[in-house]
Amino acid sequence: MSPRGSVPTNPRPRPAGRHRQRGASALFVTVVLVLVVMLLAITAAVLSNTQFRLAGNLQFENVAFNLAEGALAQAESWLAAKPHGKSAGFTTYTTDTPHIYPVGYLAAHSLDPLTMAWTDSNSLKVDADGNQRYLIEKYGADNQPFGTGIETGGRPLVGCQKVDVFRISTRGTTAKGTTKFVQTTYSVPSC
Repeated sequence: MSPRGSVPTNPRPRPAGRHRQRGASALFVTVVLVLVVMLLAITAAVLSNTQFRLAGNLQFENVAFNLAEGALAQAESWLAAKPHGKSAGFTTYTTDTPHIYPVGYLAAHSLDPLTMAWTDSNSLKVDADGNQRYLIEKYGADNQPFGTGIETGGRPLVGCQKVDVFRISTRGTTAKGTTKFVQTTYSVPSC
């Protein structure tokens, strides 16, 4: 017998296979966890790259839309200036003013501003690079707008009550090739 407090000289031996099993299990769990963390990191990197590209594309779309809006402002200013709304190009199409079209001309010649190629022969460049363009088609002449007749309010209105109506189509294109179109109708007093 051994004295009190001393370590027995013959401790019980543990089976060697159980230690190896516990070590192998721990190694397997560790490898699986490392693989899961690695997959999460790769997924995060791919998602981050995708989000970055999406944000860039949205910026290009915004720039293209702003360019188209700028061309629209130019076209409206041009129409509002007298006598541009009465230009001969709105009566008969001429190559002298390729950006203005008479009533029904585009439809009669199967031209759609949203699908046609925009060139110097069918639209007007606002900027030197041609990133901003517009064309104007006359829709109607001497129309009376709603709410301007004698039946509105019971008394006649004074001043010009007739307008010429135009459809303005604009295109904005970025350096990366993103394109946006804007179309609107615009009325100009005809008298």
